[in-house]
Amino acid sequence: MKIYHFILTLCLLHSAGYTQTFQQFLSRLDAAPDFKKMSILDSFMNINTTSPYLEQDTLVHFIFRGNFKNLRFTGDANHWSDSTDQFTRIEGTDFWFYSSVFESDARIDYKIILNDSESILDPLNPHIIWGGFGPNSELRMPRYVPPPEINYNADIPHGSLLDTNFYSPQLKNFRTIKLYLPPNYHQSDESYALVIFHDGLDYLTLANVHNILDYLIWQQRIPPVMALFIPAINRTEEYAGNLKTAYSRFLIEEILHWVDYQFRTQKMPESRTTIGCSAGGNISLWLGLRYPEFFGNVAAQSSYVEKSIILGYKETAHIITKFYLDVGLYDIPILPPLVNNLAQIFQERKFTYCCRHYPEGHSWGSWRAHIDDALEMFFSDSALSAPGD
Repeated sequence: MKIYHFILTLCLLHSAGYTQTFQQFLSRLDAAPDFKKMSILDSFMNINTTSPYLEQDTLVHFIFRGNFKNLRFTGDANHWSDSTDQFTRIEGTDFWFYSSVFESDARIDYKIILNDSESILDPLNPHIIWGGFGPNSELRMPRYVPPPEINYNADIPHGSLLDTNFYSPQLKNFRTIKLYLPPNYHQSDESYALVIFHDGLDYLTLANVHNILDYLIWQQRIPPVMALFIPAINRTEEYAGNLKTAYSRFLIEEILHWVDYQFRTQKMPESRTTIGCSAGGNISLWLGLRYPEFFGNVAAQSSYVEKSIILGYKETAHIITKFYLDVGLYDIPILPPLVNNLAQIFQERKFTYCCRHYPEGHSWGSWRAHIDDALEMFFSDSALSAPGD
């Protein structure tokens, strides 16, 4: 029998004359004689041809047609479990469904697992988000606003990207580093603030930070800035292990020395920003703790936070560094408590910080959408830079 790989993320809209609820549709389908069920299904699918569809702004029905042993939903919402959240099959049909509730402005990554083995994208969902492990389908709830700044805009001025193969005597390795120069850099004699992105090439390819910088500068939401995109070589050790000190010295003694010598940079700590996500957030927080004379702005997205960093900030004297934190409601479970604990310490110490929680997961789709929040906090006088969400 031919298998129909039709997956929908569905909510019944009160449009196209189709006003029954999903539960009413299921009841009608379940009660129909077998010879009528296929025509009911076909009619339903002809009306609801794209995904996602939502019911009452918060209720989502994931739907599948095909003859399989079982189907499972996996994604940010269940922390990518492959053993929970099974689809239900309507008896006498090849129709499966799985329903869930999300915040009206939520955004999550997901896939469907077939027969406990093959995971696939939702073929009727046009929204795909790329991550470190490849593409996922993207559920966008009705009040989620896609970030316009991530897209390339041909009608605005663009900065330039330079790259160099940088050898570190400190770490004894090579890595390709990319440098963003703002529009009109070569036509001016101004000096610029510097933003350093850890996991830098991912911030470029998966978060489109060069587009974000172009957009924010064009809209005058931030002043023109330079940005360094630095990839990790020994990521775990450099960001959260025994190479943190060596990596930090590599940044300060080698990278900053090189960029300050070659380009027109502002050298005050309030003009230096360090940004990272996950373990990259950990190294950003470490740099802010150990080297506040170099980094006056620290952003950590969905950050892991080592105990030594938490204790360090708890014991340090008051500093003028600005801190931006964000974390997802569907993030890796150990991370929100770590971030919230750190935010509580910042509040008690009366540091300048912002901590925001978004109904999203541990995803580049989340991180890229909130880079503007961090940069505006650091560089815009009118931006929020006070405790809390």
